[in-house]
Amino acid sequence: MASANKFHSCPSVPMLLVLFFLVINITPSSSQDTQQLIDHICRQMEEYGFCSQTFKENLKSPNSDIVALTQITIERATDNATKTHDFIRQLLDNTTDIAFKNALTACENGYRVVMESFDSAAVSFFQKDYDSVEKAERVTPRAESSCEESLSTQPNTQNPLNDRNRQMRILIAMALVSAHELSQA
Repeated sequence: MASANKFHSCPSVPMLLVLFFLVINITPSSSQDTQQLIDHICRQMEEYGFCSQTFKENLKSPNSDIVALTQITIERATDNATKTHDFIRQLLDNTTDIAFKNALTACENGYRVVMESFDSAAVSFFQKDYDSVEKAERVTPRAESSCEESLSTQPNTQNPLNDRNRQMRILIAMALVSAHELSQA
């Protein structure tokens, strides 16, 4: 009898395997969580592919959380705004068309605001003041759109910033969504 009780008190091997597979399938891996976060953010963008590619090219770990994704958006947005601002300054130095020069000046001012805002967001981010990150980023959509508007106003017929503005617009939206998610966490 004692041996019969001993036998029933040990779970059988198949039961252990079933439990093992249930635990594996119920608990998502961190990389699945990362992809879910990326999908959640990128599905809200005008261009999912650009958003997803930006995250994937800049992930420091396949198991990144919302903090790491927010850092990526701040870094990419800052870099993009700085490079675009430099490009605008080059265009300003090389143009003589008054209307185009005025439009580029509006762009230069708009991108300066975007750069300063993301610089401020970065400082707040590293201080773990996530509400201030979101607050600093809030002004960036209007600043970027002022550039788009100035270049689309007659008599301007050229827009050498079209693709750069599109990328900046998406990066700003990514940053705003991830900062909001982070401040809610």
